[in-house]
Amino acid sequence: MSEVIAVEQRSNTAAVVSISLAILGFVFSLIPLFGWLLLPVWILAIVIGIIGLFKQYNRGFAIFGIGIGLFTFIYKFSFLQALFG
Repeated sequence: MSEVIAVEQRSNTAAVVSISLAILGFVFSLIPLFGWLLLPVWILAIVIGIIGLFKQYNRGFAIFGIGIGLFTFIYKFSFLQALFG
């Protein structure tokens, strides 16, 4: 008889989406004026990254997604403060 071995692939979709949105938001935030339109993308990257932290595997992507999202958020607002402050 032959045995069937089922392999369950674990993926943390929230973490992958978080890092993807964070990188996309960061890259486009470097474009003047257009980068501010992606404010919801930065916030989504942070929120989805926090959701991804609750999974027990592939938490690194979630941490990087949160980090890049927060960095972009702080970068844009500090630039705005330096410009008008």
